[in-house]
Formats: sequence, C-alpha cells, structure tokens
Amino acid sequence: MLTVACVLRSGGQYDAEWVRKLRDGVARHLTLSHRFICLSDVGVPCDRIPLVENWPGWWSKVELFRLGLFDGLALYFDLDTVIVGSLDNIAAHPHQFTMAHEFYRPELLCSTTMAWSGDYSFLYETFAADPVGISRRYDNELSGGRIGDQAFIEDEFARFGEKPDTFRDLFGERSIASYKVHGCENAPPADAAAVAFHGKPKPCDIKTGWVSTTWI
Repeated sequence: MLTVACVLRSGGQYDAEWVRKLRDGVARHLTLSHRFICLSDVGVPCDRIPLVENWPGWWSKVELFRLGLFDGLALYFDLDTVIVGSLDNIAAHPHQFTMAHEFYRPELLCSTTMAWSGDYSFLYETFAADPVGISRRYDNELSGGRIGDQAFIEDEFARFGEKPDTFRDLFGERSIASYKVHGCENAPPADAAAVAFHGKPKPCDIKTGWVSTTWI
C-alpha cells in the first residue's frame, strides 16, 4: 500500500488544519490508491499514528523511520508544502530512499519531501540512542553549518558510503520547487508537483494569487 505521510508536533505554528490542506492537495493530485496518515500527538483529520517520543520540532520527523511503521512505499511532505501538480510519476517510482535537494546549497539534501521503501529504522535507532547530543550538534550548526534532521539523515547514509537519490535528479530541478528560489510568486512551475515554503513566507502569509486559491 502506498502511504502519504506528514508529521504534526503540537505547540508550534502548525495545527490540524495544515494537515487537512495537505491531505486535500494530495487527494486532488494523486490518482493512485493510497492512504494518507499523520504522525501526531493531537487529533488530526486523517488516520493518525501516535508520536511516541517527546522530540521537539523537526526531530519528530525521525519517528517516520520506526520499524514496521509502513508497508510499501512511503511518500512524505512537510506541512508547509503546497501540492500543485500530479504526484503519480513520483509515487509510481521504485524509490529506495529519495530526498529533495537543499535549495540554496544544491549539493546537500533537504527533508521537505522524502520517499522510501524498506527498513530505514537505523535512522530512528541512532537518534533514539542520543537525542539530546545529536539534536544539540545539528541544531547549533556544529556540523559545518548544516542543521536539522536533513543533515542528520544525510550524515547517517554517508556513514555507510551511501547517498540518497534526489527528486531533482529523478524528476527534474523543479519537480519539488522552492517558492523563493524558483520564482513562484506569480505561478508555480509548470513541471512542479509540489512547492516548498521553507522559511518565510508560509502559505498562510499569502492572501492573494495562486497560493490563496490552491492552499484551501
């Protein structure tokens, strides 16, 4: 079964309404049979998998890799992502592990969108063994200016001499587009499946134009 996943940790900017908007955007643009789930510590308008750790912010995303959570392909989106085009090609690909590229430093990886099949529980287990130490390292930019869960994931693959695929290399530069980097103010790229709103502005900050009519 294809699973489309997101994560909502309470106490931040996002709430269940962001989950609903992502769920509906996926439903409009994915014709393949799938289930939409959210890992969360609060009620959400879709199937919910409870978060079991008290990891703050983006570190809750590491729970996506708990052993046995998904059966088949998992496709993940950050909640500040707006779906704008067909997801069918991305969802039909036999992903091993795929990530977005870091939009300002394209040689690096970004976890705003990910897709994987199989067991990557080593990511969860490694972080769970030292969540305070690992989060301190990556939250304080002690890893060469690379921060957050995405840098942790990239480094964990590098320990085994591996690097995930990117949506850029598989589907094109703008398949997962950046609102700021790819000039999406007037319209999303024609070849984009999703637009990432990393940093500011967020979709909720834009009251007119295509964002206000798409993120509904």
